[in-house]
Parts: sequence; C-alpha cells; structure tokens
Amino acid sequence: MRTLVAAVRLTGARLFGARLTGARLFWAALVAVTLLPVPQAAAQPADDDARQTWSVAPASASGPDGRTRFDYVVEPGMRYDDHLAVRNLGEAELTLDLYAGDAVNTGTGGFDLLARDEASTVVGNWVAVSSPRVVVPARETAVVPFSVTVPADAEPGDHVGGLVAALTAGGDTPVEVERRVGSRLYARVAGPISASARIDSLTAVYRGTSNPAGAGEVDVTYTVVNEGNLRLALRPSARVSGLFGLGGRSTTGEVLPELLPGNAVTLTQTLAGVWPLGPLDVRVEAEPVASAAQSLGGAVEPATAGTSVWAVPWTALAALVLFLGTTTALWRVRRKIRALRGQPPARTPESAEAP
Repeated sequence: MRTLVAAVRLTGARLFGARLTGARLFWAALVAVTLLPVPQAAAQPADDDARQTWSVAPASASGPDGRTRFDYVVEPGMRYDDHLAVRNLGEAELTLDLYAGDAVNTGTGGFDLLARDEASTVVGNWVAVSSPRVVVPARETAVVPFSVTVPADAEPGDHVGGLVAALTAGGDTPVEVERRVGSRLYARVAGPISASARIDSLTAVYRGTSNPAGAGEVDVTYTVVNEGNLRLALRPSARVSGLFGLGGRSTTGEVLPELLPGNAVTLTQTLAGVWPLGPLDVRVEAEPVASAAQSLGGAVEPATAGTSVWAVPWTALAALVLFLGTTTALWRVRRKIRALRGQPPARTPESAEAP
C-alpha cells in the first residue's frame, strides 16, 4: 500500500511536509493538514460527512495548559518529561498515530516537518512517546506523556521539530492518505551559541522596457544560509546603483520569521525604476533581527554580497540605429537628386552642331 502525506499552506508558510509515493495525485484533494503555533491546532476533515477532526496542544498531566508550543532550554545528557493533549473534535471514535519529526525550512522559508518515513537525527530522534497509538472517544481529550532525552554529545544551539497526531486512511484505494496535525517543539541545548548567516549564489538580471526613454527593472536572486546554531529572523534588502551612485534604487523585503540552523532560503527581489546606465553595482543584505522572539538589536553583523550587471538601453540603441539609418538613406537620396538636377540636358542629334 502506497502512502501519501500532503500539506496545506497558511499565511505563506508550508507547515507540514508534502510527499507522494503513489501515482494518483487526485487523492491529495482529500487531505488537509495544519501545524500551527497556537494552543490547539485542528485537523480539517477530508470528507465533511466523516467529521473526523482533532487537535493537539501542549499539556500538563491534567490537560491543555495554555502553552502555544513546546519550548525548552536543555542540558546534554538530561531527560525532560512532558505531555501532549489530543482532542477529538468529531462525533466518532478516532485512532491516531503519534510520532515526532525533525523540522526543516522549505526553499522559500516555510516551516516543514520530515515525513514519517524520513529519518530524523535530532529532536525527532530524541522524543519517545509513551503510546505511539492512541484511541480518543468522540468529544474527548487524551493526554499522552512523552519524554525528550538529550544525548550527552548534543551540539549546543537550537534544535527544532514537532509532535504529530496522524490519521491514515486508504480503504480499497492504491494510495494511503495520511492526515496529520502537530505542535512545534523547540529545544535549545546549553553551550556556546553563534548567530550568523551568509549569502550564496547572487545573480542579477536587468530587464529593459520597450519605451526607449523608460527605466527598466533588476531582478536579484540569492540564497541566505543560516550558518550559526540559532534560529534567526532575517530582514532581506537589495540596492542597485550606477557609476558614482547615480540612479540608485533599493528595496527591503518582509522579515523571514524563522530560518533554522543549517537551512537555507532562496529569495528574489525586484528593483523597479532602474535607468540603463551601463554597469550597475548590486548589493544585497540579510540582517538578523531576532532569535526565538528575542531582538538582536544590531548585535549580529548582517550577511552581505555584491555583484554587477550591465544595463544596456537596447531599445534606445535600436531606435538610434533606425534613426541614423533612415537619416543616412534620406541624405543619399537627396544628394542623388541634387546631382541629377545639376547635370546639363542630353543633346539630341538635331541640336548637335555641324562640323
């Protein structure tokens, strides 16, 4: 039986992973999954008639305790016990699988979790759930204990993952559909910490306009890499200018809310109103502004990179060439006409002088 794990996007962030190992994408339309940093994240029903909805939330032994996510500061070699509340919001009994997975960033910066069949190496491997499968009666809440055991050789810094409650359905179809909902888990291991980022693969392309007297645009694409061990919120910006700073244009993008250690995001920013002034200097910057909701206040140097691009006014040059060509052709025609007008009339035999 093949398995399908699907996802939805919310506010621009992909929250849980999307994976298809079957051949029928049609069944993906039956899936809705959310992972939200809210007290209770609820799964949406794949079929309105099924009424199979549930939520998860951090909890104490007696029930949900108001936390929005699991967030720990931990020591290597220590074990930490906690609870996950799984609430059945539907009218039928639910049997759910519980597991943990490591978090990653998508290529555009969204938050994602590894699928069940992808091996986790940190948080997803540190978590042990007391009951990997739980049966929750209709309109009831089950509280499931779990533990986080931090290896003695765990590297300092932020390690991120999530706890998942998943429902797998397949029936007679060749594709199994896994609907899952979860809660994020952050573990900051004590020790030396480093907040730093770098920029790779910077490219710039100038796009002119059909208007010979108009300005064009510069598309700047680059990859921001978190090379430290803390999760970072970053503010990207780009600037382009001609020789001696002429015709400078700049843009600042929205803050990337969370770039995980060792992860990367590729950005494209467009600067409009750029005049074709020949060689243009392009500079980009990614400024770390916060980590774990704590302002960095300029304490971390921004990542920077630069390149150059030629902005050639091809439309204006083409118009100039056309003008010069037309002018030259007209000049030659007029010169030939003047030359013809200046020639004496041809003499006929009757008007020729006798010898």
